[in-house]
Amino acid sequence: MTKKKNGFFTFICSLIPGAGEMYLGFMKEGVSIMSLTFLLFGFAVSINIEPVLSLLPIIWFYSFFNVHNKACLSDEEFYALEDHYLFHLDQLISDGRFSGRQRTVFGWILILLGICIIWKSTISGFLAALRIFISSEVANMIERTIYMVPQYLISLLLIMCGIRLIQNKKKELDENY
Repeated sequence: MTKKKNGFFTFICSLIPGAGEMYLGFMKEGVSIMSLTFLLFGFAVSINIEPVLSLLPIIWFYSFFNVHNKACLSDEEFYALEDHYLFHLDQLISDGRFSGRQRTVFGWILILLGICIIWKSTISGFLAALRIFISSEVANMIERTIYMVPQYLISLLLIMCGIRLIQNKKKELDENY
């Protein structure tokens, strides 16, 4: 695959998720990890869902140790490694196109994310007008509740997806027996 690299630069690059894999020559894997890191961070900050940020250290540790495990392989083992995307998106999307169901799910996810992103700016104008008619304590309570709606929606969506995955796995296991 590629030539093994300098240990010092491997360590320095491994401090940034995905950069170490890219330095070692695993571009697809490095781009996957780096994209996942920045997308999760951007998602958590823009939607204001701090628990998502707890996934970032997991990704960082995975990337850090993955780089050092690859760097410590023997030459034969290292050269035998193949570069793959982290989530094998090429297998999920056959022929480079979404199926009807995949397109629908992806479309709804994009719509939900778009609504969540514009939520705060839209609500702030509404709340400014509302403050004329109600006390500031009540307006603050309404503001906190309304700002949390995207968090509730995404949390419910994640719970529903998790339940669906568990149900499908249970059906699959029941069919095998």
